[in-house]
Amino acid sequence: MLRRLTRIYEAHGRRRHVGEKGSEISFLVARKRRSRAARTLLLIHGAGMSARSWALQLRGLSANLQVLALDLPGHGASDPIAEASVERYVDATHALLHALDTGPVFVAGHSLGGSVALALAARQPELVKGLVLISSCAKIPRNSGTFQTLLGSLPLPFRRMIFSSTARSFLFALGATNSAIQMALRDLRNCRPETIKKDMAAAEAMNLEDVAPSLRTPTLILCGTSDIVTPLRLSERLADLIPGARLHVIDQAGHMLPLEAPEHVNQEILEFVESVEKDSRQSVSLVATARRHIARLLADGVRRLRRA
Repeated sequence: MLRRLTRIYEAHGRRRHVGEKGSEISFLVARKRRSRAARTLLLIHGAGMSARSWALQLRGLSANLQVLALDLPGHGASDPIAEASVERYVDATHALLHALDTGPVFVAGHSLGGSVALALAARQPELVKGLVLISSCAKIPRNSGTFQTLLGSLPLPFRRMIFSSTARSFLFALGATNSAIQMALRDLRNCRPETIKKDMAAAEAMNLEDVAPSLRTPTLILCGTSDIVTPLRLSERLADLIPGARLHVIDQAGHMLPLEAPEHVNQEILEFVESVEKDSRQSVSLVATARRHIARLLADGVRRLRRA
């Protein structure tokens, strides 16, 4: 099953790079089945993962959206950086969008990638049309016992072994397929140990609780009921912080929603994009109607003044 999914990824994603040698950012572009202008979706992966973790979104969403999935610095085929943080990852994401001249895009982030997406929208609100935050949070509670905290406290030589032996219980719900688990393990095993350490530090240092309430970007939050890493209460807290955020809970799913429940995630993303664009069209229509009404009132006023 892993080989089949790998072929799907290869068939539906073209790898490209931007930036100078030594600071290149790698990303995947879904092979479009149908052109849809002004509907670009950027996918940001979580800690220890890469753009390949979005293989099922690159395939499943390409008929309706132009889909990009980047490798954050030090992940996948992107060059590493000396110090990693949510803000530095935002720098890299912004640099990619600027280099591609995408204009406003929808952004979906998983786990730590969701925090990067949130911070990007706060810093560059004109660049983000809508946010999809999957298994994410604004702040990891101290002594939470999460997967990130556990891995960050282990000696580096043992970290890969821990990934392999505990990934199922920490990252996935009991009903997760073996193919989904193996895809995640492959990404984790291929990730540089120093990158994993930096991701853990970035996650523990992250605090976006003061930033989230200032967001005015349409936001959808997805969380699984069996998520141990970022439990439902953290998604509920995030929904409370972001004005107007919508929270959708996926029953019997764990932390790796893009791999565990790809059809559900893809459908939620598509419906969210359609909803945001519909609201935008209605807003534009209301503004145009108001302008026409004001213009008529002004014209009537001018005519009355002339008669007087």
